[in-house]
Formats: sequence, C-alpha cells, structure tokens
Amino acid sequence: MTLNWDFMVISSSSKHAIVIFVALVLLSNRANCDDSLHANKGNNCLESERRALIAIKSDMYDPGERLSSWTGYDCCKWRGVACDNLTGYVTRLDLHYPDEYNPWVESIGASKVNPSLFELKHLRYLDLSFNNFSYAHVPHMIASLVHLEYLNLSNACFDGLIPPVLGNLSHIQHLDLRNYCTYPITLFSNNLSWLSNLNSLQYLDMSCVNLSKATNWLHQINLIPTLQVLLLGGASLPRVPPSLPTFNLTSLTMLDLSQYEWNISASMLRWLSNASNLEHLDLSKCMRVFDAEALSVALGALHNLRKLVLVETQIAGQVSTILKNVSRMLQHLDLQWNFFLPGEISTILSILPHQLEFLALDMNDIYGRIPEMLGNYTSLRHLSMSYTRITGEIPRTIGKLIHLELLDLSINDITGEMPLNVGNLTNLEELYLSETNITGSIPESLGNVISLKYLNLFGNKITGEIPKTLGSLQNMLQLDLHGNFLTGQIPTTIARISNLCYLDVSENRLTGEIPITIDRISNLSYLDVSNNYLTGEIPTTIGRIFNLWYLDVSENNLIGEIPKTFGRLCNLWMLDLSLNNIIGELANLLDDLSNCPQGAALSSLSIADNNMSGSIPSNLGLLAHLQELDLSSNSLQGNMTEAHFSQLTSLSSLNISFNSLNVILPNDWRPPFHAYKIDMSSCHLGGTFPSWIQSQRYLHSLYLSGVGLLGTIPLWFSNFISNTRLQCLDLSSNNLSGLIPSTLSPFTDLSNNSFEGPIPTNIMITDSTQILVLSNNHINGSFPPFLCNLTSIFFIDLSNNHLSGTFPHCQNSFPHALQYLHLNNNSISGQFPFFLKKCKLLITLDLGENKLSGKIPTWVGYLTSLQILRLSSNSFTGVIPINIGYLASLKVLDLSFNKLFGKIPSSVGHFRAMFQDYTNSKPCHDNNLQCARGPMGSYRPKDKILITAKGSTYEYIIILSLVTSIDLSHNNLSGEIPNELMMLRDLHFLSLSNNHLTGTIPENIADLTELFSLDLSMNNLTGTIPSNLSALNFLSHLNLSFNNLSGRIPTGNQFLTFDDPAIYAGNKDLCGWPLPECPSDEAQRGPLHARDDDDGNGSKLEKVLDYAFIAMGFIVGFWTYWGVMIMKKSIRIALFQMVDRIYDWIYVQLAVKFGR
Repeated sequence: MTLNWDFMVISSSSKHAIVIFVALVLLSNRANCDDSLHANKGNNCLESERRALIAIKSDMYDPGERLSSWTGYDCCKWRGVACDNLTGYVTRLDLHYPDEYNPWVESIGASKVNPSLFELKHLRYLDLSFNNFSYAHVPHMIASLVHLEYLNLSNACFDGLIPPVLGNLSHIQHLDLRNYCTYPITLFSNNLSWLSNLNSLQYLDMSCVNLSKATNWLHQINLIPTLQVLLLGGASLPRVPPSLPTFNLTSLTMLDLSQYEWNISASMLRWLSNASNLEHLDLSKCMRVFDAEALSVALGALHNLRKLVLVETQIAGQVSTILKNVSRMLQHLDLQWNFFLPGEISTILSILPHQLEFLALDMNDIYGRIPEMLGNYTSLRHLSMSYTRITGEIPRTIGKLIHLELLDLSINDITGEMPLNVGNLTNLEELYLSETNITGSIPESLGNVISLKYLNLFGNKITGEIPKTLGSLQNMLQLDLHGNFLTGQIPTTIARISNLCYLDVSENRLTGEIPITIDRISNLSYLDVSNNYLTGEIPTTIGRIFNLWYLDVSENNLIGEIPKTFGRLCNLWMLDLSLNNIIGELANLLDDLSNCPQGAALSSLSIADNNMSGSIPSNLGLLAHLQELDLSSNSLQGNMTEAHFSQLTSLSSLNISFNSLNVILPNDWRPPFHAYKIDMSSCHLGGTFPSWIQSQRYLHSLYLSGVGLLGTIPLWFSNFISNTRLQCLDLSSNNLSGLIPSTLSPFTDLSNNSFEGPIPTNIMITDSTQILVLSNNHINGSFPPFLCNLTSIFFIDLSNNHLSGTFPHCQNSFPHALQYLHLNNNSISGQFPFFLKKCKLLITLDLGENKLSGKIPTWVGYLTSLQILRLSSNSFTGVIPINIGYLASLKVLDLSFNKLFGKIPSSVGHFRAMFQDYTNSKPCHDNNLQCARGPMGSYRPKDKILITAKGSTYEYIIILSLVTSIDLSHNNLSGEIPNELMMLRDLHFLSLSNNHLTGTIPENIADLTELFSLDLSMNNLTGTIPSNLSALNFLSHLNLSFNNLSGRIPTGNQFLTFDDPAIYAGNKDLCGWPLPECPSDEAQRGPLHARDDDDGNGSKLEKVLDYAFIAMGFIVGFWTYWGVMIMKKSIRIALFQMVDRIYDWIYVQLAVKFGR
C-alpha cells in the first residue's frame, strides 16, 4: 500500500502548532479530571479550592504556626479547613487570629481578603475574626456565599458601611459583626431592614457598631422571631419611640443593650418582660436613671432569668427593691460600679437564691456585716464586694464555700483575723483582701489552697511571719503582701513557687537576708522587698532570674557592692537600690550590663542615698533606654560632661544632687533629651545661669540649689517658665543677684541669694501657687499685695529681708490654704494682719523681729490648727487674749520683747499639745512638708523657728515637731505664775524673765518633767526655791536671778550642776552653795568641816569617779550614735531627734565638772 506523502509533508511551524494544540487538549483534560485524580489518591480536597486556599493564605498575616499545616494536597486536613465528605467541597474555613484577648488588633500585621475566597461557593462556616484588615470595607462579595450559615467578622478592623446585600444570606443562623469599642466608631449601618430577610437568624452580634441612624432598629429586629441571641452593647442605638411593637422575639434567650444612652422607660421594661424565655440580660452602663420599682416588676416576669448584669448603671432605689421579684433560677448577678446604689448585705443575701454562682457588688453603697448565712451559698464560684462599706469580721462560714474560685473583699472596713478555715477553699484561684483592716497573722492553712494563683493582702494590719506553707502554692502567679506589719524573715520556701511572676513584700518589718535561693523562681518578673529591715548583701543569685524586669530593694540596711551578675539582667526595666549602704562604683554595673547582646533594657535606675564612690563613667550612654536616673546623695566625684549624656536621648528625669560632682557643660550645649525633671543641687555647676535650660521645653521641675551660680537670672527665663509651665523651681543657696524674675513657678525657692529691690508689682504668679520662699535676700519695698489672690498657697517664707510697709487689706479673696507663714526679721509695720482670720489651716505663724503694734486680736484663738505662734521683738500692747487657750495644738508660743501687760492667762494650761500627744491638724512627716499638694519631687521647704533658751538663740528645723516652748520674757506682765502652767508636763523651754511677776514659784513646778530650760529672772518672785526642782532630770539651764527669793538653795541631783552664782544673783536672802552658806550652817560647821578635812582624799576620789562615769557615758553615747548612723536611714532620723534632746544636758554636765 502506498501513501501519498505529499499530504504528509508538514512544515516545521505546522508541527509546532500541532504539538501545542495537543498539549492544550491534554492539560484541559487534566484540569477537568484533576479533582478525581486526587480523589483516587485518597484526598477529598478539590484542586481548584486548594489553589484558592493557597491564594487566601498568601494575604493572611501569620507570624506563628496557625497556617503551617497548609501544605500537601489534602486541604481538608489543614487547620481551620473542613470539607464535605461526599462532594469534597470546602464547607468550613476558620481563619480567626488566635490572640483574641489582644485589645489592639492594629498591633498585629495586616491581612487582606483575597478574592479567591469567593471561589469557595459551598462554604457554610466562615470565621475571619480578630485579624487586622486595616479598616477595609466589608467585601460585598461575601453575599455571594449563599450557603453560609455561620459568619464571624468580629473585631477584624473592618470599616465603613455594612453592605445591605448581606441580607441575601438567607441560610445564615449566626452573624457576628462585633466591633472594637474604640471611638470614633467607623463601622456602621444606617438601616437594618436587610435583617428581615434572614429568616433563619438565631444569633446577631452588632456590639459597638454605629447604629445611631438606624432609627427603626427595634421594629426591624422585632421581625426576626427565630432570634435567640441579640447583642447590641455600645451600638449607639437611637431612642426607642413611645409606641412599641407587639413583642415578637419569643425565642430570645440572651439580650445585651449595654451602653444604651437613652432612658430605659417603664414601658420599655414592660415590653422586655414579655421575653419569657430570656436567660441573660445585660443593661450595663445605661447612664440614664431608671426606676428600681419598674425594673423589679419586669424582672419578676422573667422566670427563666439566670444571668443579670447591671454594671455602672444609674438606678434610683435600693438593691433589695431591684431584686425582690428576681427569678429563683438566678445564678449570675453583677451589680458592680453603681456607686450610690444602697443596700444592706444581709437583706440582699436573704433575697437571692442559694444556687447563686456569681455575685459581684463592688463599688456600691453596700453596708452592714457579712452574715453567717453566707455559708448557705455553697454554689458560689465568684464573690466580690470591694469598695463598699462592709464592716465586721469575715464569717467563719466562708469555709463552706468550697466551690469558690474568686473572693474579693478589698477596700472595706473589715476587722478581725482571716478565718482559719480559709484553707478549705481548695478551688480558690484569686483572693483579694487588700486595704481592709484585717489583723492577726496569715493562717498556715492558706497553704492548703493549692489552686491559688493570685493572693493580694496588701495595705492591712497583718502581723506575724510569712507562713512557710505558702511554698506549697505551686500555681501561684502573684503574691502581694506589701504595706503590713509582717516580721521575721522572707521564708526560703517561697523559692518553691516556681511559677511565681510577681512578689511584693515591701513596706513591712521583715528582717534577715534576701533568700539566696530566690533564683529558683525562674519566672519571676517583678520583685519588691523595699522599705523593710533586710540586712546582708544583695544575693548574686538574683542575676540568674533572667525574666526579671522590676527590682526594688530600696530602704533597707543592705551592704556590699552591686552583684556582678546583674549584668545578666538584660530584661531589667526598673532597678531601685536607694536608701541602703551599698558601696562600690557605678562603672562596675555599667561594665556588666555592656554584655547584653541587644543592649540593656534599663529604663529607671535609682541608687540614691547610698555610699557609692568614684566617678560617673562616660559610658553611661550604654543605658540607651534610660528615662529616669537618680544617683543623688552618694559620694560620687569627678567631672560630668556632655559626653555622659550624648546617648541618653530618652532621659526624662535626672537627679545627681548631693554629690561632689563638677558638672562641666558648655553654654552652647544642646541636651539630646527633653527632661521633665533636672536636679543638680549641691553639685558644682558654677558660672552664670545655664542657657541650655532653654532647650528643655517639657521641663516640669528644676533644682539647682547650691551649685555656685553667679550673676542675674536672664530675661528669657521668665518666658521659659510661662511656656513650659515650669511647676517647681529651686535656685536657693547660690550667689544670684539682681531683681526677682517677673514670672515665678507654683513652687519657687530663691532663698539664700543676693536678690534685691522690691518684689515686682506686675509679677506673674498664678492662683495655683503653693510655695513661695524668698528668705535671706536683700528684698525691700512694701509687702506684696498679690498675697490676697494666692488662694492655693500654703507655704510663704519672706524672712530675713528688708520688707516694709503694712499688710494688704484683703477683701474678696484670701489665702485660705495658707499653713506656713514666715515673715520674721523684716521692717513690716502696722497691726496684726487681719486677713489671717480667714486662714483656718495655719500651722506656723512667725512675725517676729518687725515693727508691728496694736493688740493681739482675740480671734487668734480660733486658728485652731496653729502649732507655732511667734510674735517676738515687736511692739504689741495690751493683754494676752484669754482665748489663746483654744490653741490646743500649740507647741511653740513666743511673745517675748513686746509691751504686753496684765496677768498670764490661766488658759495657757489648755495647750494640749504640750501635755499629751495631740494635734488638730495633719502634721507633715519629719516636718519636711510632705503635705504639699503638688508634685515637688525631692524638694520640701523646711519649716523652721528661732527659740531663745539657755541665754542663746537657736534655729530648730529637723526636730521642730518635737520642740515645745513658751517665751513671754521682756514684757510688762504682772501677777502670779498661773498654777495651770504646771499642767504642761511636756514643756521643754519656759522663759518668763524680765516681767513684773509676783508671788512664789509654784510648788508643783516639778510636774514639768521634760523641762530643759527655765528662766524666771528679773521679776519680783518671793519665797523659797521649791526643793523638788532638783527632780527635773533634764533641766540643764536655770536662771532665777534678780528676784526676791529667800531661803536655802536646794541641793542634790541637777542642782549640783548649777554652780554659777550668777544663776541666783540679785536674791539677797538666798543662801547655800554656790552662794555663801546659810547662817544656820555656822553652828554645825566645826565638826563637819573637820571631818571634811579628814576625808579630803575621799572627796578627791569621788570627783575622779564622777569624771570617769561621765566619760564612760560620753563614750557609750558616742559609739551608739555612730553605730546607728550606719544603719537604716529612718533610724538615723529618729536618733537625730533624740540626740538633739540630750545634747545640751551632756554639754552642761561636762562643762561644770571639768570647769571646777
């Protein structure tokens, strides 16, 4: 057979075309049968849908393993994907982001809705929740997935109008469009009519979707009888019209209308009462007041109600009224944060059913004692009643609540001890009893509560030791015991709680060392043991707790150097070692932290009040994240230059005060940071006022006290104060001169400089000013008239200047808040300032050394907070007002060097602060004015007073709160010394000299047992010196000269030290040692004198022994002083208070003995 090859001749190009044609046919056939080929391999997944899923994945943010299973051919086995077993079509796609509790979806990476999603035509379940779709619009194409029964787009950063075409999803049963409640809400729907097409809808969540324009929302939702769950919290719902439709939501079991902005009327409540199947009702944050009685009626109709949430509402009525008809099936009741909603706890519990599982009454006006009947609610899992007015003890029946998982009774007036049977609550996970008045010890049985994760007992009066049994609580995450009176050591068993993340035992009385096994708590991130009495060195093992980000060991008695292992704490964010006795150099810490691979994370570093030495290393910039640096009150020295700050771009607070540092910064230096606080006090800055301050536009507090500044304050600084709103300014103790700046901060101290001229009349000083200290300058001119307008000021010190003129006459405005006023040593004239009558809070008033005249007003007795009244060296006349005795808080009264006459009023015996622990005001701790009502940082103006005693004048500052004194000397007072004065048994200094007093020295003067100094000289006193004066053991100064006293001078005890005849001079009828002997002694002198001569050697021995005992006492006292000085700072302060008290007595004893 022959073939016609002519027809078989094919060109090269034609061959290629045929090949391509055949390939396309084969590929087409393969595409058509691809799904069946995979089915033959045992896979249900259709290839077309697998490719669609791969495309969807490409646009989804997935930093972890969420979509890591999306490999291979069988997509039906991929995580979040499910297929129909018969057809292989993808029916379920769950792409929700797993971090559902992240409040900021924007913090995760962005995703997009890939168009391939809409190729999955058979989807019945779609979940895209908690992704970040970057505020894209909800895709209209979702409506093409007509088989959808479940759609969840919640909290996925969608924006804009919800497409009404979603109404085409006629099979939808579950629709979740919940949005994050961040304002403004940009996901919205203006009309809900599309919902009426969703005939199968059972679940609808549009919480925090803006429905403010959907005016007919209630009528449209009422058309869905299948609806079981309706959640519209925070949806900006419009007001419901007066005419309500017939209730059609008969299947409704859950309703959330929280944050409904309009009044929930009685008619609306009646409408809701038709929801007979309702089990869950949430009307939280409905801020319009609605009636408790109407609510009660509605609740009474909801027989199936199991959960009722009324958080932060405004209900008029009582809790018992709301609940009186509540369903007996109620299991969950949340009434938190209703503030003024009252109710008695016993009455509330008597109404509630015993099967209750959740009860929250926090932040309400709940009162009364917790009744024993609480033990009947054995199903309770959650019980919280914090921030109420509950009183009494925790009932012992609490131990019956064995299912309890959370108990919170914080911020109440609970008394008594924790019940021992709290150990029965083995399911308890959270226990909060903070800031009540619980006493006693922590029960050992608490170690049986093995489920406990959070234990907060801070701010109570708990005593005893931390139980070792707490080490059994292996699930514990947070342990907070701070602010109690716990003693003993930190138990080593704490180290067994390996999951513990937070440990705070600060502000107690713990002793011993920090446990060396602390590193076994490997998950610990927060550790605070501050303000205790811990000793020893900081354990090096702390450096092994790599998760630690907060460490506070301040205010203890720790010694040694900072452990080198701290260099491993690369995650440490806050380190506070202040107020200890730590030594070493800062360079060691910085060198150790330099080993951190990513750099040290340290943001806050405080080593203040220690014994650190050496210089500040220039590699301080290694702490690039540093925001707060406090190195104050150490022994640091050397230079600090701009190189130290060059890398500290985040620095916001700098305190290097009270060191021996030379701060060398050029005038044109521009700091790389913008600080809110700078404190260089007592360092050496020198030169003129630093111009680099201008760059600190956020500066809040500036402390440059005692830094050696010269010259005047530049003109730009006044504008700087205004522009930055500088709150605190301390430029005291420099060599600044010139005029006072025209603008001052609310807290200003320019004392101890050389400012001159008058206080500017146009000075910019706001009514919010609280502290003004301009003392010890050369300021002249009249008293500033703006004082009347300073309604918030509480501390003024203009003493030791040259102010003249009279006080301003305040009329419509007064410095009501004034507490401390120092105007002594000026030339102010006129009468007692009348505006002070309005200053009811006044604590210290010093007008001494001026030219004031007139009478002391009687209304001064109504300044009942007054503790110090000093009017010495003026020209006041008249009598001392009787009602001065109303000043029960008075501790210092100085009216000396005036022209007062009349009798000393007997009411002086009413100064209760001089005979018992009493004060009518809230004293400031250590008299350093901690009562300041503004942020002053480390600065506290010091209240001070001059007291003349023992012939000299002393300025008391540190221990002023402990001093009591009365000085009425150098007046024209007459009459007798009032017997009532002897009631002031805590009086330290009494001077009545240079008056015209008559009568005798009161016999009961020995009742003044704390008296240090007594001066009755230059009067007309008669009679004998009371012999019991010798019983005043603290009396170190006595002056009775120039009176008409007679008789024998008492002997023994303190009178052995009063050997100066000048003490008794001018009393011609006084006799006895150290004056000439009394006549009655002459007859007996012979034999006694002979015996004295014979015992001369014995007398010398007695003197030697006297010297020896005094020397021994001095040595013991000396080393006691220095021994305590190296211990805790609070002890040092207390010791200063004691030493100042006994110093004078020791001095006089030594002077007298060695001067013989």
